[in-house]
Formats: sequence, C-alpha cells, structure tokens
Amino acid sequence: MKRLIKNNYIPILFAFVAVCMELTAVYVTSGRLLIRRPWLYLSMLAILTLLQYFLRTNRARHICASILLSVFFVCDLVFIVIYEMTGTIFDFSMLKLRGDAMAILESVPINFTYTAISGILLSAFIVFGRTFASEDGNAAFSRFAKRVLTLCLALVLVLHLSLSYLTVAEANDNSDLAETKLYEPQEGGYADKGILGNLVSELYQGAFDEVDIGNTEEIEQFLYQSVTGEEIPMFGAAEGYNVVTVLAESFEWFSFLRDEARYPNGYHADEAVLRELYPNLYAFYDTSYVMTNFHSREKTDISENLSIIGNYPLDYYLNYDYSENNIAYSLPNVMRLLYGVESNSFHNGTNSFYNRDEYLPNAVGFSSFVASDEMEALGMTNYFDLGERNLDSEMIETCKEQMFPTDRRFNTYITTITMHGQYAHRDNLQEYYDLLDAYGLLSLQEDDENANTFRYYAAAAMELDRAVGVMMDYLEETGLLDHTLIVIFGDHNVYYQSLSNYVKNIYPKSDPSADITELYRVPLMIKVGAQSEQVVIDKFTCTADILPTILSLLGIRYYDNLYYGNSAFSEKESLLYSRAYDVFFTDQIYFTSLDHIVWTSPQADESYQAEMEQRAVTLMEKISYVNRIFAADLFRGDALTRFEENMRSINP
Repeated sequence: MKRLIKNNYIPILFAFVAVCMELTAVYVTSGRLLIRRPWLYLSMLAILTLLQYFLRTNRARHICASILLSVFFVCDLVFIVIYEMTGTIFDFSMLKLRGDAMAILESVPINFTYTAISGILLSAFIVFGRTFASEDGNAAFSRFAKRVLTLCLALVLVLHLSLSYLTVAEANDNSDLAETKLYEPQEGGYADKGILGNLVSELYQGAFDEVDIGNTEEIEQFLYQSVTGEEIPMFGAAEGYNVVTVLAESFEWFSFLRDEARYPNGYHADEAVLRELYPNLYAFYDTSYVMTNFHSREKTDISENLSIIGNYPLDYYLNYDYSENNIAYSLPNVMRLLYGVESNSFHNGTNSFYNRDEYLPNAVGFSSFVASDEMEALGMTNYFDLGERNLDSEMIETCKEQMFPTDRRFNTYITTITMHGQYAHRDNLQEYYDLLDAYGLLSLQEDDENANTFRYYAAAAMELDRAVGVMMDYLEETGLLDHTLIVIFGDHNVYYQSLSNYVKNIYPKSDPSADITELYRVPLMIKVGAQSEQVVIDKFTCTADILPTILSLLGIRYYDNLYYGNSAFSEKESLLYSRAYDVFFTDQIYFTSLDHIVWTSPQADESYQAEMEQRAVTLMEKISYVNRIFAADLFRGDALTRFEENMRSINP
C-alpha cells in the first residue's frame, strides 16, 4: 500500500490543490467556501485526475498536473478580475464583448487573496509535488487495476456528459422561468457552480443553445392581451413633441448633489458652490420631473436597450445575437409607424462598440448611428487616439444640427462616454481640475486613492454639465425646447474602482444589513417642454420604466405585455430584474431567489414579499415570451402586418 501511494499520489495531490484553488476563487467572489452544485466541476476534475494515471511516469504526471493547475489558476484569476471589475459572472455571450472590453480597459485589479493563496499552492505543487514520488508510477498497477481505472474513467465521462446535457436542457427550458429563477436556490456569484464549473457549463450552453419557440400564434395571443393608455396620469402631456433621450454613462446623483446622509464621502461644499460648478445640471434638475427613487443595475448596452425597446431576453446579447431582427415595438419603429418620425442615435465612442453600427439601424430602427469615427470627420477631437475619453460637450457641439433638426419632428438618442470609468487623470479635463482647486474642493490626496477617484469623477461630471448646457442652449435658441421631451438618466452606478461603495459608504460584503439597493439609486429626470418647476416622484422606478413613460407622455397606447416596466406616472410599480447580475429588487427588497433574500427593509413585511413574488412571476412570464419573440424573429411577414395594424387601431 505504501509503495502504491508513493507511486501514484501525484494525481490525488493535483485534485486536492485544484479544489483548494477553486474554493479560494469562489470565496473571494461570493464570500462562501462552498459550491452549491459542484457536480459538473467535480466530474470534470475527476476525468482530468483519472487520465493522469494512464501516463507511464510520475514525471509525465507532474508535468501534466502542473500545466493543468496553471491553466486553472489563470482561468480563475481572469474571471475573478472580470467579476471584480463588473460584478457579473461569465456567460458564453461575453466572448462577443471581448474586443469592446479591451477597448475601454485602463487598469486590471488583481485580487491579492486569491493570487497569494493559489499562487503558493501552485508553486508548492510545481516545486515539491514530485519530491517523494518514484520515477515509475504505472508499474504498481496490475492489469486488473488498469481495467478498473478504465471503467471508472468511462463511468465518470458518462456522468459528466449526462450532467452537461441536463445543464443545457435546463438552460434551454423556457417553459417556466419562475420556477427556475424564483423557486430554485440561487446563491449568486460563483457559489452556485464554481468558476470552472460555470465556465464548462457556459461553453456547453453556448455550443448547444437553442430556445424552444413553440406556437407563434400563442405568443401573439399573449402579446395582445392588454393595452395601456389614457388611464395613466400625464398621458399625452407631450403629444406631438420631439424626443431627446440622454443615457449619461455612470451618472450618479452625487456627481452634482450634496447629501451627507446618503453620500457621507461625497461633497461637503455649500449647495451654492455646487450650483456654480454644475449650473446646467441644476437648471435641468430644478425644472423637470425628478425620479428620486430610480434604480439601475445593468451594463450600458442593457440599459440602453431597455430605454429604447423596453425589454431584453435572457442569456443573449441583443446587439450581437439578434442584430438582424426586426424589433417592431422599439421607440424608433413605433414613432416611424405612427407619425413618420425619423430617429437617430449618437455616441462619442467607437463605431463598432457593442456592435451598435449594425444593431441600432438594422434591428432597432434608427435611420443612422453616428459615432466618434464620423464625428471626427465633422471636426470633433478624437481623444481615443490619445488614450482618453472623448468629450460629451464636443460631441453635442459638433452634431447639434443633426441631433436637433429644426425642419422636422425628431427622436434623438444620445449615449455619452466622458464619465465612463476607470477614473484617473485625463489631460483633456485639466480645466475642471483647476476649477475644483480654485474652489478648494477635492484636492489631490497622497494617501487616499478613493478621494482622488472621486475628484477625477467629479471633473468628468463637470464635462457632462457643459454638454447639457450646449444642448439646452441650442434647443432654446432654435425654439425647439417648448415642444421637446427630454429624458436624462444614468445607465448604472459607478462600480468602477468601487466609487459608489466609497461615496455612499455601503459595503454589503462586510455589512450584510446595509441597504444594498441604495448602491443602485441613480438619476432619472424628465423635462416636458418648457416645464419651469421641479416635480418629485418618489415611487420606485427602474430602467424598464423609461420607455413606457415616454410612450404614455407622447400619448401612444401600447401593448404592455411587450414591456417589462410601467410608466413612472402610473400607480403601478415595477420589480427590477437584472439580466446582467441575475437579481430581483425594489427599494425595499433584494433577492437572487425567494429562498435567498439578501436584504429587506423593515417595511418589507410578509404581505409586501408576497406582492413581490407575484410581480416576479408576472415578469418572468413576460421574459419567457420575449425570449421566444427574439428567437423566432417574430415581427416579419404577416405577424409584422398584424402588429402594425393593431398599433394603428389602438392609436387612431
């Protein structure tokens, strides 16, 4: 027995080190030293362990195991970095974003805990793993033992393939999303399958993914069940107006407001000083509908889509996977259908970022998409060439005549980029740093990187303020302001460098009782024409509510089963489901599934939780149909004709 162990312990030691590394990776991403469903990972690990016994020498085994552990180490580290930068776990469609991610990457945060522990384990295995092993490892096995090993390998391989099949089948099962999303345990992060287990699962799903479309007549029957219209307050308040929607990258209230209770590490200056630094944001804030309880927990592309089309399918990236679909119910397509309005989109990022140059015109219905490539030809400075973000004010100054034409009604969508993280010194924002210094605000600190990050962010917000000023001045000068509906919102919180956590002093990992939903409270302001007073709306709203709000203000009746949200002026409140982070929440509750409620407020009693359960079930039903709509590319041929006829009939 002693000789058997000496001859063959390397594969077992490999498995032990691999499990320790994986548990460390799970711990640093989820706070748990446990994988709830480890079977896919363990079966994969068992296959790799058993295969090593078929190598004839311990030298070969040690080399093989060292290579495999090195690959595991790198894979875990990469996905930990992605998780800590974005807060999202890997899914197969992320592979389509790899070029976009590298285009905006400024720094890579390396997790010290994982690197130290796993690095030591890996190094120790490589250096000492073969110390006590004999040279010949295979000689200790009899012919019978080798047959048993072969049988074990075959059984584990069958088990692994069976688990993989079940994983893919579960992912493709669209029949009852409520059951899988709400009632099955969901730990969140990588505690469910582990990092490598999730990677294997996603690769299988990506290779064999297929949505069961089912009966398209039944889909249409569901879509046309319910119409929303005049019952909503403010319905038609902007009838006949132009529309301008500004998605302000990483826009937070603390970028220009002081609130020491909510933002203890934010501004400590008098409001009068902040009004001088951010005059245009304050002017808009003072004369608009202000949704103080608006939340977003998505990536930019998802927030962008939710505000334009009102929904988003699971497990796919619209801009890539469905770039040729016809999304007939998008705001551009609806406004063209009903009123012949031309829509255009502008973004001072690169043309192909998020595949917008193909997706927005082809699927969403914009007549054009103008990005930094075209803006540079029009005279805008392209700071990307200098490794910096482009300036939002220069974008609007360069394109304002195209954005806001005076000879026709228009729908214009603007996505900004200056406030996009990561945050560091940028030469093209120097005048704003000088202004902060002149006011004695947010000076550079030698030993407080968080404070410096806020300084860089505040300067970027001052550039957004200037951009808003350019837009508002032009709309007023051309006489367009009185009949233009303007929406400005933040696409997500400032998760870069954990700035939201710092300014709001909210760290859920170390304080589970902290109100985690406050992290994702961001601005939404809506100005209806020449509105001159502020109106505060404090009900819970989210990104999915933006399009229904715009439609109702324009006086457009719509089929509400197509959209996930409700008008901000409606009595109905939504439930936010984050496709990017796989969580549900309102301002009173936050959960990954009904058996894993992360946080509740004192007001979230049993009756409230029961109401949220019903909202979640309803939302999951909508999402299941939306999955099928996109997979079928439903709005073609006769189905498109029926949709257009139905929309005209409810909007005579």
